[in-house]
Amino acid sequence: MLKSLFAWLDHHPHAYWILATGSSVLLLGWISRLVWRESSPSAPTRRTSAWADAGILFLFLLVWRWPFLLAAYEFNPDESQLIAGAITLCHDPVFWRSVDGTTSGPLNFYALLPLHGLGLSLDYFSARLTGLLLVWGSLFLCQRTLARLFGRETAWLGVLPFTVFFATVTNTDLIHYSSEHLPLLLMTGSVALLAGRHPADTVRLAGACFLAGCLPLAKLQTAPLFLVLFGWALWQTRPGNGEGSWGRRTATAGLAALLPLVLILLMVTGTGQFDTALRRYFLNNLHYVESSPTLAASLQELGRTARGESMLLPLLVVGVAGLLGSAVVCGRRRWRPPALWVVAGWLTFAAILAIITPRRGFLHYLLLLPIPLTLWLGSSVGAWWPRLTGAHTRRWSALLLLGVGGLLPLAWHVSLPTPGLFWDFAYQWRRPLSSAGVVVKALTGPQDTLAIWGWASRLYVETGLPQATRDAHSTWSIFPGSQHEYHRSVYLTDFRRHQPAVFVDAVGPGAFTFNDRATQAHESYPELADLIRRNYVLVRDLGEMRIYARKDLPIMGQLTPERVDAWVGQGRLKNHGVLSVPPALVPLENFPHKVVEQENVLMLLPPARLAWLLPEDGRTVTLSYGFDPVAALQGKTDGAEVWVELVNGDHTRPLFHRQLDPVPHPLDRGTHTTEILLPPFKPGTALVLRTEPGPAGDTAWDWTYLACVQFHRSPAYLPEQFPGFNRVPDSVNAEGSSYARNGDESQLFLHAPASLTYRLTGKERRLQFAYGFLPGAYTAGGGTDGAIYRITLLAPNKPDRVIFERYLQPLTQSADRGGQFESLDLPPITPGYRLLIEIDPGPAGNGAWDWTYLHRLRLE
Repeated sequence: MLKSLFAWLDHHPHAYWILATGSSVLLLGWISRLVWRESSPSAPTRRTSAWADAGILFLFLLVWRWPFLLAAYEFNPDESQLIAGAITLCHDPVFWRSVDGTTSGPLNFYALLPLHGLGLSLDYFSARLTGLLLVWGSLFLCQRTLARLFGRETAWLGVLPFTVFFATVTNTDLIHYSSEHLPLLLMTGSVALLAGRHPADTVRLAGACFLAGCLPLAKLQTAPLFLVLFGWALWQTRPGNGEGSWGRRTATAGLAALLPLVLILLMVTGTGQFDTALRRYFLNNLHYVESSPTLAASLQELGRTARGESMLLPLLVVGVAGLLGSAVVCGRRRWRPPALWVVAGWLTFAAILAIITPRRGFLHYLLLLPIPLTLWLGSSVGAWWPRLTGAHTRRWSALLLLGVGGLLPLAWHVSLPTPGLFWDFAYQWRRPLSSAGVVVKALTGPQDTLAIWGWASRLYVETGLPQATRDAHSTWSIFPGSQHEYHRSVYLTDFRRHQPAVFVDAVGPGAFTFNDRATQAHESYPELADLIRRNYVLVRDLGEMRIYARKDLPIMGQLTPERVDAWVGQGRLKNHGVLSVPPALVPLENFPHKVVEQENVLMLLPPARLAWLLPEDGRTVTLSYGFDPVAALQGKTDGAEVWVELVNGDHTRPLFHRQLDPVPHPLDRGTHTTEILLPPFKPGTALVLRTEPGPAGDTAWDWTYLACVQFHRSPAYLPEQFPGFNRVPDSVNAEGSSYARNGDESQLFLHAPASLTYRLTGKERRLQFAYGFLPGAYTAGGGTDGAIYRITLLAPNKPDRVIFERYLQPLTQSADRGGQFESLDLPPITPGYRLLIEIDPGPAGNGAWDWTYLHRLRLE
């Protein structure tokens, strides 16, 4: 069912915009209804109204963000590290004994467990859903807090711009589950309690301080936010502010703020992990800051990455404009700002301090900023909204806020191309794991563990295996530092204690962060290298990583290179986004570069031609190409054509063709991704990508581009290359082969001459297959002289034995037309036999019109 759903989504991306537009109309209509009704700001918020607000808010966020929940690959390595830690905590719940979060605290990992307890797997879907729920909870608490203080309509107008931002943001660095998501909820929960109707209430005070005290244990970087919230709590305990003695309320606030730390200390002390927690969380965070670049360099990098997110700048402009406008109005009329306005300003300052303190230009740090800005902007609106006189004035003000904060950014976002995840859902469903993930999962069982040297935490997520070492990645064991030897010794101790079934050295060309095997691979740690050499066997070197299996695993006795090849072939390609090997035959420098939809692309302005010499083990190619939306919106292009062909000498085989006409067809704008099966080809064949102008031949505004080309390589053929076959051949010689539709089925078109060879195991007993000619070979002017189908058994040191032969002549023999079927019982065979299937041209040797095919082949 899901496979059919994903295939449908790939072909109906407009469904996304229909749902997104519907949810937007619902949200804006809901807010407009509240404003037009002009409910009193001082009227209490009913519980039913609060639930309705929560439901509409969640629906709006979910409808815009759901495609990103379904991506089966990591958006950010930190996301994989957090999920890997949560998987490991299910086996050993003691943090710092089983998991080291590096700069992230333990609470971010434990936050992933509730959805797992409800039955969801610990994977990218549940992690991103957790992040979305935390964002929803934060925005709803902001709305509730503002509604209690200023009224529901004012609260909605205040949170709208930032709600639109969280819903429509597309940069994966701001969407993946990160260590910033839980602090957002902790911060807004504390604010909601402190801004309650009875701020001096002891229970509220204790709850607010407890949530604030959790912040540094989620992310030490958020300590400035904790200080602001705790300072606000202490301010509310001042003499004369509520019932009870000042000393008792101050002590309550202090003890509640310390309680999370006390609970963690009890856990680490009772389990003997106090020194580990001190070294790995507090000291490593300090080392992380000390080893970072200069503040100026990090701010420059942060600015560069922030410019790539189209919704971020409008958000900041709206927020700053609203704040400045409110400050001017309040200042001129001498209105005293609400307490929340002052606190939100301090929280914004603390968030900025938290963002810049690590001196790293990571975009996801900016997630700490929208919630304080939401509270600041919302309290600014709340300060002057009640002072507006007359329904007419309020309605025009509301229209202005709705337009600037909601309607305009939503309308602009709807004009953008469909998210690139579309056209890729079915592929992700067919290939949910990388090649490395398939191999590791095939080698292991549910009770095994996995150890990784380098940085490839995604393998824990793909396989569901817990960490054998508390380090999801070995950064601190590779890069020099004050605790370098400590981290190495702990890594080795954990490794020996758990004896992982599989060890992966994720150091090599193309690997994340660590590329130099000479200085960074596990061999750079002699004790670990000796342990691997004595107890593990190299299963496969994938270039970017090496996979080792423990020698005593039961599966090792059944392991063959062919079996590993099959596993590798089942994995998906790397994530899209880069031009990859093999090198292009036409220099890429000949083509201009441009940034389109936050991607660096290669402009292929028609007529243009790119070519790559195909690797002999190339099986599929994935292309990401497109038409610049600017050309459709500002120019007068008549479209362009994209062609993909196989070329060998004078022989050309078309593989793919698409006409892009973006002016009348908005779905033709932006980036499209296509996976193309490569039919069998002989060495020296080139893959050619070319673009041609539209029907009128006018190249003006024909801004086509290439975003990515990736080759899926495997020593063994892929099942998809032989549709209808229950077993792929070991070798193929079919230069004229391609894929053709015959009715509702895809068939391998093996233009004669062609041959396929199978290595037999000795257990095969029957061969069945459908075969024949495509109708055009003998109708509507087709002039084939026929073809010969022949099946031969090749035995070592024995004469070849022909077990089937038939000469089809569909032009003259009506019985030879249409589909044919054959079922052969094989004679007794032993290992070492080969089965040769040949399709030869007719006696004249003329291959013209020999449109032959094989289908539904079953060798069993």
